[in-house]
Amino acid sequence: MTGIITTMWPAINSEAQLIRCYENGIRILRFNFPHYTAETTKRDADAAHIVEQKVGGRFFLMLDTEGPELRSWYLATPITYAIWDIFNIYVDESKRDARGLYCDYPSLIDDVKIGGIVKIDAGLLEVEVLEKKSDHIVVKSLNDFVVGSRRHINLPGIHYNLPGITARDKENVLFAIKEKFDYIALSFTRTKADVEELRAFLKANGGEKIKIIAKIENQEGVDNIAAIIDASDMIMVARGDLGTELPVETIPAHQMNIVKMCKIKNTPVIVATQMMESMIANPIPTRAEVSDIFYAVLEGAEYVMLSGETGVGKFPLECIKYMNKVIIEAEKHT
Repeated sequence: MTGIITTMWPAINSEAQLIRCYENGIRILRFNFPHYTAETTKRDADAAHIVEQKVGGRFFLMLDTEGPELRSWYLATPITYAIWDIFNIYVDESKRDARGLYCDYPSLIDDVKIGGIVKIDAGLLEVEVLEKKSDHIVVKSLNDFVVGSRRHINLPGIHYNLPGITARDKENVLFAIKEKFDYIALSFTRTKADVEELRAFLKANGGEKIKIIAKIENQEGVDNIAAIIDASDMIMVARGDLGTELPVETIPAHQMNIVKMCKIKNTPVIVATQMMESMIANPIPTRAEVSDIFYAVLEGAEYVMLSGETGVGKFPLECIKYMNKVIIEAEKHT
């Protein structure tokens, strides 16, 4: 039966909730490290181990790395941009003006092209590059949007000049080894070399038993999927950034093809992101979300994953129950 991966904290943050998660079939708990610290992770991992003793079962712990991602920085207050607004994106935080953003990618100015598109906050804000200066780019907003702190920045079609495993990722992986995590989800996996680098790091530090989940989130990952599958223990179709880096209408076909290739190669596969997005705020899923889960099961996904729905949503346990119901119904048709 297709399993459910549940994202921890802050919506799920108590032993009582974890017991109910276990009772509803949850066996893999995801710790999303862009939003976690070692202190909060240890707290929640310890809580999971206490629950294991109470229920007489086992949780498997997954650390989701930050990977070579680009982000804006902290803002005292969100910034509202209207369509056609012109503002700057800086690579030096100290130079940022009140209406500008900072991007933590040093090669931003070199890599973007005049007329190119930059996507912010999962593509909810798109901007066009107008000029390149010594310490910033000048961009024009293509839609209205309010930008908050630490938002994702995507440069579609551009190879980021960043390592597959960042220095911060290595610190977090060492923590995961110490805390006996079971899985590392490698964000923005681009080539099999990224997987091999992580596997070598795990082995060198006593973590060779930890399994690697390669997250497919950009064009490079799609282009190199066959070799990545061969190098990995599991694959995740991470549709959030994938749908920002690639045209959103192509994502269902990519999902179908990746799941099919994983089935041929006998590699477990996870379908993730926005599966029950509406339940972050609403007590029941949309019919489209139900269909999405249903067809992910029919395609052959070993796992479906809840992200913000159980991470920050108002109805985390209800999400799990509804997802279970859909999986059970879909299994009748496999």
